[in-house]
Amino acid sequence: MSLINKMLKDLEVRKDASGRVERPIFQDLHSAHSERRRGRGLWVVALVLLVLGSAALYSWNRWGSGLTQLATSPTPAVILAQAPPAIPESPTPVPTVVLPQVQESAPAPAIVTKPPKPAAKPTSTGLDKVDRVGNQQSKPAKASSTPAVKPTIPKTKSATESAEAGPGRMEKTERPYTAEELAENTYQEAARLKAQGNSVEAERQLKTLLAVQPKHIKARDLLIGIHLANGRVPEAQETLEQGMAQVPAHLAFRYQLARLYLERGEEARAVSLLEEARRQGHSDPELPAFLAAVYQRVGRHADAVKSYQAALAAKPQEGRWWVGLGISLETQQDSGAARDAYRRALDTGRLTASLARYAEDRLKALIVR
Repeated sequence: MSLINKMLKDLEVRKDASGRVERPIFQDLHSAHSERRRGRGLWVVALVLLVLGSAALYSWNRWGSGLTQLATSPTPAVILAQAPPAIPESPTPVPTVVLPQVQESAPAPAIVTKPPKPAAKPTSTGLDKVDRVGNQQSKPAKASSTPAVKPTIPKTKSATESAEAGPGRMEKTERPYTAEELAENTYQEAARLKAQGNSVEAERQLKTLLAVQPKHIKARDLLIGIHLANGRVPEAQETLEQGMAQVPAHLAFRYQLARLYLERGEEARAVSLLEEARRQGHSDPELPAFLAAVYQRVGRHADAVKSYQAALAAKPQEGRWWVGLGISLETQQDSGAARDAYRRALDTGRLTASLARYAEDRLKALIVR
């Protein structure tokens, strides 16, 4: 830059009188390096243009071949799903097995066959146009008028139906017995053995059963019968007492035990046993009637009258209880009430022959008086 300034100053000094400026000394001077760089730049520009032209020509050829292939090949968008072939009917119809309390499974959802996804679209605008033209020209085929065959939905099989069973065949699945079922089977077997005369084996099975199921009433009744049939009263009494403890509401055990006490002359124990049941609030009308008969046996006729009246209030058609009431009333010297009791007993028509004769005889005797 300093050299250029100096040359400009020299130019001003060398002006002639007319004011014309001489041509600068350095005007015809130029750098040799700049000429060489200018020639090299031209070659670079020519080379770049050649490369760009080749690339454009190659892209044009590829693009044109792509258009030709796309025009001649089927468009992926027009591929449609074909309807599934009709399912042939089975030559032998399978019978429908209706099972109780079995909920059928929900219907299977319809199977929709989707067409395959089309190939990825090229980014070229020309390809997009060709694709849209192909989609407009290709329309989906009309649905066939034949109704679609619904898939057969198998019904839920129960636990007793075998998975391999053929049509109409059922197989039973073994299941374990419950405790109640096992007890009932043992009781039935013991009853069969007793009927066949094998009381020893029947007794053994009943004792085994009661050890597991002490509240089994029928098994205990059968065992008591075996004891009494063999004359083993103490064992029968023990079995009855255990039954009363296990099943207090079953008054038959208490009644049978009271009879055993009466047969052995233990009236006081029988009265105590029945009075205890009455205090417990049992509503069976047999209880006051049985207690009234025991009161008569021990001479407590006033208590017997009250107990008979309580029993007859619940079952007035029980003729034998009217006879019992008449006996206690006659013992208390109440002849009118006794005659009415005997007459009511005969009116029921439910007396045995012996009791009917006794009531008639006592009624005649009281009328004569």
